[in-house]
Amino acid sequence: MEKLHLTLVFLGQTDARRVEAIAAATAAVAARRPAYDVVTGDSGGRVNTTRGGVCWLRLAEGGRETAQLALDLDEELGSATYDATHAPHPHLTLARGVDQQTLDDVRATARGLTLCWSADRLVLFRSYTHQHGSVYEALSAWPLTGEPPSG
Repeated sequence: MEKLHLTLVFLGQTDARRVEAIAAATAAVAARRPAYDVVTGDSGGRVNTTRGGVCWLRLAEGGRETAQLALDLDEELGSATYDATHAPHPHLTLARGVDQQTLDDVRATARGLTLCWSADRLVLFRSYTHQHGSVYEALSAWPLTGEPPSG
């Protein structure tokens, strides 16, 4: 479970001198946004013959809030990850490097699976590739402390 997370903005290889500014931007967004509930829905995925496939769970609840967080963070960072033709697609990645059989198995299992949690913080991760997959190192975390929308 330690590798499960919702990616808001993937920055790729980033100069270490930018970490402080990235952290400040992330903290600013966290202070403006409230915590919210997330519930997974149906599964998805694809198989790529050169790199292996990926499988995920879509968000039945919390997708709109997650997408807005991604847009807010992207704007605060000035990273231009998203634009009018590339919107965020919130999902929970379960595995990478999967083959068709694994993807089919995950889809079958996910039909009866619902995960629920509270998205209550933003975490700045450093990720790097290890022989057994990606490794994620939390550099800092900020609670989502904004006021819920009225209405």
